[in-house]
Amino acid sequence: MPMSTELTRWADGELHSRYNMSATYLVEPINSKECNVNYASISAQVNLDTRSCTCRQFDLDHIPCTHAIVACRFYNISCYTLYSKYFTTKALLSSYSKCIYPTGNEIDWLVPNHIHDKVVLPPKTRRPTGRPRKVRIPSGGEGKRTSRCSRCGQYGHNWKTCKRPIP
Repeated sequence: MPMSTELTRWADGELHSRYNMSATYLVEPINSKECNVNYASISAQVNLDTRSCTCRQFDLDHIPCTHAIVACRFYNISCYTLYSKYFTTKALLSSYSKCIYPTGNEIDWLVPNHIHDKVVLPPKTRRPTGRPRKVRIPSGGEGKRTSRCSRCGQYGHNWKTCKRPIP
């Protein structure tokens, strides 16, 4: 599995997409490793020593957020140094270095009695009142569909509101 950087393919792709998103951010330095990053009316404070940002995305994901990437660019620091070691190709390859053995037959398993005696039931649920919904609920990211006229073929209206004369 050839990899060009020290990061995994997914982490490298994530870095490039965040790098492109942060192209128009402005940096106001506080000291040698801290800065304030502004974008539109949003600002975030980045500390490169503690690997933290006030947007909390950097703290939670252990992947540099767009603000941290801009700070790295400003201070001329490689973004690759801020990634967690778990996103490196070395960590990926070491996780698959040892053999993973199958669990065997369920009859041969040694299960303690206090676990074997427990009965796990499905959760208690009730059917909602009313007629079941037949139409799929669209996702929040999906845009609205524009209607298409069956008479003229143009988008934005239907055949009932079409201004073209009937052929």
